[in-house]
Amino acid sequence: MKLIASILLFVLCQGAYSTMKAQTSAIREDFQRYGFPRYEHCHMDLLTSGKDKFRALEEDIIKAKHYIHIEYYKWYNDSIGRHILDLLAKQVERGVQVRVMYDAFGCSGKAPGVTPEFLEYYRSKGIQLVGFDPMRFPYVNHALHRLHRKMVIIDGRMVYTGGLNIADYYLHGKPEIGLWADMHARLTGPIVSEYQSLFGKLWYSETGEYLDSTAYCAFRHEARGGHEAFVVDREPGKKSARIRQSYISCLDHAQERVRIINPYVILVNSVRKALRRCIERGVEVEILLGHKGDNLISEVSTAREIYNLARRGAKVWLCQECFHHDKVLVVDDSLCSVGTANLDARSLSYDYELNAFYFSTEHCAQLNEYFEKHKAKSIQLTQENWTQMYPRSKRRLGWWTKGIRGIL
Repeated sequence: MKLIASILLFVLCQGAYSTMKAQTSAIREDFQRYGFPRYEHCHMDLLTSGKDKFRALEEDIIKAKHYIHIEYYKWYNDSIGRHILDLLAKQVERGVQVRVMYDAFGCSGKAPGVTPEFLEYYRSKGIQLVGFDPMRFPYVNHALHRLHRKMVIIDGRMVYTGGLNIADYYLHGKPEIGLWADMHARLTGPIVSEYQSLFGKLWYSETGEYLDSTAYCAFRHEARGGHEAFVVDREPGKKSARIRQSYISCLDHAQERVRIINPYVILVNSVRKALRRCIERGVEVEILLGHKGDNLISEVSTAREIYNLARRGAKVWLCQECFHHDKVLVVDDSLCSVGTANLDARSLSYDYELNAFYFSTEHCAQLNEYFEKHKAKSIQLTQENWTQMYPRSKRRLGWWTKGIRGIL
């Protein structure tokens, strides 16, 4: 009997493995057909808090020998923002080339405190600071297609990417919403060359300075071990559908479970339909996000969307302890993504975005552990508690914002 049971267990495991392999093969084929760059021998260190990200980033900035290339949507004039710039200025003194591109809209307004005097001070230290697409009259033509990517490339050997910008609240949270949870990753291996290429292309478009790829990717680690990975970037007007295509492929080929952590679930129609198809096939769909949003309009719009998904069978977890700004996807415990794209129209249809997809059970397990940790601090949204979780005023406002969700 024990022998028969062992044989049956082996057959079942082989069947599950074959199903998982077929699923990942289908996604891989889609990714290659769409032209997403593919790399082997890629490594990823997950950084699951602001403290972890900034501590690791500081250490690697100090070790830089040749160059540091940076892109951020937001860079605040606060303690962490000045600290990172001061570190970069010291590296310039040591002969390291430092280029920083920030989104001019994301760094505008009183809150970031990015004044002309602030910028000129650090430019005088030798840091090349460039604002992406400055807001100029008539302004409305600059409202779309913002630079929402986040990356720090150091010596062509590593890249930091994920959801965190440069601001104190990634460390300490905000009084109105509490702690701020976010995910970043430190990528090494051949995949770094793709990030450098994307940085160089946008740097040239804004400054006219050509960065020779052979000179700025000459210090990569030797390729060994690691995992297969794809880079999916969204460039307005040229590669506009890529982020949507990657999500839809993952959802349409998922067999067992899809887990999503994202701050804004304000879906475009094609991704909404893919999520519904996924649920209808019997795939377990779990979505985790903060109960409170970082602004009222996105909160109420997200609330309406996740309620409709919960009604269809998705398990929606509302974290009570913190606001989740992570952009994480795990498919069948075999494929995962960490990047910059939100599940809203801004990221899926307008902005510059960048996600890394890793075929790695190891990293899926780490992200599942992170998911379970925050799931334990969450309440599941149901039809029964919907009115308790979101009062009538928010539910009504969410209904009224339906008409503008396509630009949120």
